[in-house]
Amino acid sequence: MEFQRVDLDHLRQRALLKWGRWPEGVISLSVADIDYPPPPEIKEAVAQWLSQDRTPYGHYQGEMELREQLAQKVTKENGIPATPEDILLVPGTMFAIFLVCYLFLRPGEEAVLSPSPVYGPFWKNVEATGAAAVPHDLEMQSGFLFRRDTLEGLVNTRTRLIMVCNPHNPTGRVLGEKDLQHIAKAALEGDLVIFSDELYEDMVFEGQHLSIASLAPEIAKRTITVFGFSKALGIPGYRVAYMVVPGGLRNRVLEATRRIIVHTDTLAQAAALGSLRARTWWVPALLKHLRQMRDLAVERIGEISGMNCQRPQATPFLFPEVKGLGMSSEETARFLLEKAKVVVQPGNQFGQAGEGFIRLNIATSREVLEEALERIQKAVSELSS
Repeated sequence: MEFQRVDLDHLRQRALLKWGRWPEGVISLSVADIDYPPPPEIKEAVAQWLSQDRTPYGHYQGEMELREQLAQKVTKENGIPATPEDILLVPGTMFAIFLVCYLFLRPGEEAVLSPSPVYGPFWKNVEATGAAAVPHDLEMQSGFLFRRDTLEGLVNTRTRLIMVCNPHNPTGRVLGEKDLQHIAKAALEGDLVIFSDELYEDMVFEGQHLSIASLAPEIAKRTITVFGFSKALGIPGYRVAYMVVPGGLRNRVLEATRRIIVHTDTLAQAAALGSLRARTWWVPALLKHLRQMRDLAVERIGEISGMNCQRPQATPFLFPEVKGLGMSSEETARFLLEKAKVVVQPGNQFGQAGEGFIRLNIATSREVLEEALERIQKAVSELSS
């Protein structure tokens, strides 16, 4: 696969959210899309299902062929003992976040977001229930360190849920075993449900991704985990992810899913099958390229006065600090769009702890990334001239 070349004209036609809404000449490093076409196995799987007229209603929990393969994958790779009955196909990670908040939170209750800052829909879906989102902030000035000493003080009698994002969006941090054990301990002591978003499990550069549900049986039985295909395989438009739901929580989750969506799009499930076939060769090649893009971007940003960038352990994101520019996150994003013609995401969209940071998506070609970084450097240099 050639990751070094992307067709921007084609991207403006097919990647509407990331590229299509911006004028020609603008470089988008914002939306969490990779700029590469998906592997051929995905196209072949979808074409095969269409040729077989597999378009009627499917099983409300997901196609058995797919659930069997996912149960094997989760058991072998993630260390979570699972059967096909534990697997639920859903239309994307955002739906999984909504579903868990809808089921387990009520007005006046609380969910701890660990770690924070974190993906915006965590906040929005908690607050939509009338509950409060309680941030467990990383140490933002010291390499995004997980603060074990502050978690217990955030859990109280109103807490119902701990929501985890690992690997972490937006900082790229990978939580270690001791970090996860600390979260698990808090959940056990507070009799809480754990929701773990592990969408970026295939995009780890250093260290090893560990599922919190694999720590112990007593943790697994209270943990709902969501995995997906959209980020590493480049198919967010198919809106498909899968949840691992333990027996004690399963009936409640399945009943709600049937009421809301009937089942996940069957062609999206075909794309998921194709993703499973492609992962073995695609993911290593993608990671090799992204590691090069990460190292390039961290080095270049380190040369820009007023910006400081940690080297992420995972994800296609950088989360550089921009406080030295003398602007807020929103002001910095507007400045870079107006002066550099580069789109980035303001850090405050991930919570208050993200203020003073911006998020950049590096999953593009070297040529596009170098051009974007050169524009940013030039625009910032003109601030002080």
